[in-house]
Amino acid sequence: MKPSLKTYLMILPVPYFRVNDTTVAVESAFVGHLKLLKAKISPVFNHLVIGMVEMSSEEYAQKKSSLTLVDETVEDLDFKTVYRVAELSSGLGRLKALVAVSKRLKTLIKTCDLLHTGLSANIWFPMEFVAVLWGAYFKKPMVYVVDIDFRNSALMNYKTGRWSLKSYLICRYIYDGFRKFQINYAVNRCQLLLLKGKKMAEDFGKGKAHVKNFMDAAHSAQHIISADALEQKRQLLSNKADGPFEVVYFGRLTPYKGVDMCIRAIALAYQKNGIDVVFNVIGDGEQAADLKKLAEELAIADRVIFHGVLPFNLDFFKKLYGYHVLLATPLSEDTPRSALDAMAAGIPILAFDTYYYEDLTSSGAVATVPWLSVDGLAERLAYYSEHRGLLADMTQHAVEFAQQNTQEIWLDRRFTWTLELVDLTSSKQ
Repeated sequence: MKPSLKTYLMILPVPYFRVNDTTVAVESAFVGHLKLLKAKISPVFNHLVIGMVEMSSEEYAQKKSSLTLVDETVEDLDFKTVYRVAELSSGLGRLKALVAVSKRLKTLIKTCDLLHTGLSANIWFPMEFVAVLWGAYFKKPMVYVVDIDFRNSALMNYKTGRWSLKSYLICRYIYDGFRKFQINYAVNRCQLLLLKGKKMAEDFGKGKAHVKNFMDAAHSAQHIISADALEQKRQLLSNKADGPFEVVYFGRLTPYKGVDMCIRAIALAYQKNGIDVVFNVIGDGEQAADLKKLAEELAIADRVIFHGVLPFNLDFFKKLYGYHVLLATPLSEDTPRSALDAMAAGIPILAFDTYYYEDLTSSGAVATVPWLSVDGLAERLAYYSEHRGLLADMTQHAVEFAQQNTQEIWLDRRFTWTLELVDLTSSKQ
């Protein structure tokens, strides 16, 4: 007898583009995650459905170079459009779209065997929360994921001057209030909660076994720098071989990432401390033009190299292997996968002392300076440039941490927890 079809349904605010009836374009790292997830869940689930946001043709044209084409029939993945960006035209349009989205979600969730979703950060279009409500209504097992501790971000945005006092108060007491309500509701309704950050898991879980601290790694074992390449890199650092001090940032070029702070720190380190430094910027975003202009204004355009977007693959990691330090200067709370990707490439991290990076200092691969301190970044960069042997040990610690926290390891934990905590014996509604 043919085994019954069990459906693992993901509802995520991740953009994709449908090229034709069987082909979609998706961010490359996410494609890799889906393939690994599909293989991991296959003993129990033989149908993986991903409900996503369909981007416009114009947006696709802009992002096409960073996306990977996926043949659904070959990869055995089933992509569904929960809504299209064009549907969110106005306040009234949003409300109409949410009604339509609710109907689509009802159809998808009614026939699934497990629902995987998370926090609705956008309280004016709470797609994921509606999914959780339908999941609770149909009594579906649910896995709920929150990948950032947002609770301090409003105050941080106010302190930087990016937000007014009014915006801060509205966010803290209304927006964040609804976000906390969602997580507390999920604690009572979902079978497994994966919260990124020890303190977040402790505060919301209060010791409950189904609330777990989760590290959402993207790198795989194949991406980690080889032992020989690592030893060569450590030797070069220890001997301070000739050549510039290679610093890198990779990710979105958007204001809250604080890449402008990195550029200012590079300028200080170069002009005040006289170090031979090059800042490599990998990625794209709405701030790209402003960042290039800033480098020119600070007279370090020849010291800042913009590489654009690079596909998330082995070639990308091979490019990372040669860099010495990753800079991370978020202006609000951030938990980017780039931190672990950097460690996989044997790159120590110099960051602002935000919650996530302070947590990672225990790895021995991360150093922090006070939040918003450009002077502190510049001084530490100059110090590491002159004492590169210190980075050799941090590089070793980085790789060891990456080896212990690959995407495969965390997927194993996630699926083990799912099988332990989720009852999959009940039939579909």
